[in-house]
Amino acid sequence: MVILPKLRVLAAIPVVSLTLLAMAPGCGSDSSGLANREGDAGTGIVIGDDSGATTDPTPTPIGILQGTVVAPEGTIPISGALIYLTKTEPGAIPTGAYCDKCVQLTSAAFTYSEPNGTFRLPALEEGPQFMVTQKGQFRRVRRVTVRTGDQPTTPDDNRLPGKNDAASGDTIPKMKVMQANWDSIANSLRKLGVTEYDGPPGGFTLDHTLEDPALLSKYHIVFIPCSGSTNPELSGGPVCSGIYSPSSTGKRVMKDFIQSGGKLYVTDWSYEYVNQTWPGFIQFTGANSNEIGSACTLGSYSGDAKWGDASLEAWMNAIGEQNAQLQKSYVGVDSTRAQAGLDEEGRSVTITPKVWASTMANGNPRIATVSFQDKCGRVMYSTYHAEGTDNGGSSTLLAQEKALFHILLEVSACVGVRPEPPR
Repeated sequence: MVILPKLRVLAAIPVVSLTLLAMAPGCGSDSSGLANREGDAGTGIVIGDDSGATTDPTPTPIGILQGTVVAPEGTIPISGALIYLTKTEPGAIPTGAYCDKCVQLTSAAFTYSEPNGTFRLPALEEGPQFMVTQKGQFRRVRRVTVRTGDQPTTPDDNRLPGKNDAASGDTIPKMKVMQANWDSIANSLRKLGVTEYDGPPGGFTLDHTLEDPALLSKYHIVFIPCSGSTNPELSGGPVCSGIYSPSSTGKRVMKDFIQSGGKLYVTDWSYEYVNQTWPGFIQFTGANSNEIGSACTLGSYSGDAKWGDASLEAWMNAIGEQNAQLQKSYVGVDSTRAQAGLDEEGRSVTITPKVWASTMANGNPRIATVSFQDKCGRVMYSTYHAEGTDNGGSSTLLAQEKALFHILLEVSACVGVRPEPPR
């Protein structure tokens, strides 16, 4: 088998019927399943005491804290981040996969950031307090002194951290980037300001993370970039080989990881991680159950982005990426299907995948980014490379890298219903 760079002639793409599934912005309104709960923004809040009764649904604030939430690299605004005040420093985030159900606060001193990252946080009392800025497991805790009236926050206090620093109040998710041939997700993370993650072992050491429950359970998020080898001698069939063919043990370990609260992020040729472990949720173009890599038939394509989520579209517009392109896809997605599954309480529900982004390939519509919930965790798949090249990455931060970071934060949010702050 000859291994060549991942640059191939475009294959003919059949005309398909595609329905773009735009999800309603609300959550928890569909009692039949998870259709309106997948992809909730931020960490959910229940206002009330331990019994769940609302203590004061419309308290009068004594002042407003104003600021902007930004990514770890310091400039990209973050939408839908939770910001709240508390007299007690929040407890530590669990160090591995856990069921992150929406948190409960007894105060109405919380808000969420707007698409441009700005926020207005109501303060209910003066004096020293902790201000918490959080999206998924990215959390920064800072001491502030609140006074009556409006006051700006210190800009760095609302910057999501790029590494763990417990002494300073910074937490990020425990992340693993698996070995890959083509998609430099680690490069994208560095450009976004995230500097702490585990990569593959060096040399010829085999990485058993995905087959070892003790290893896998140590992580919050696992990235599986595009991987495989080209098969130029094949005619009319798959052009990729050496991609994932899971054992029954491997599939069980990954599924247990997700159901316990882990997050899986998969791109392009590595689609079999999703296709075989969670069959039926995503219909990959050309895939059949008898041939590993049968969906590797389209060749490289890029196209204009079409957003299937209103909050993502508002955010992309707010950061000036109205004309975003999705570059370097090699696998196509025809459609998604709702499947029977479990919610975060272990109840039987219908799980509806969420379509975040789509594009066109040779005049035909293709779904590009999908996520779905499985009990306490979520799976996210993207047909395009995070960093928009075949390998090595680029020096600039592409629109699709920003979009994938936004989606990743959304997918990493708590499971359950997120109520809105009192108005």
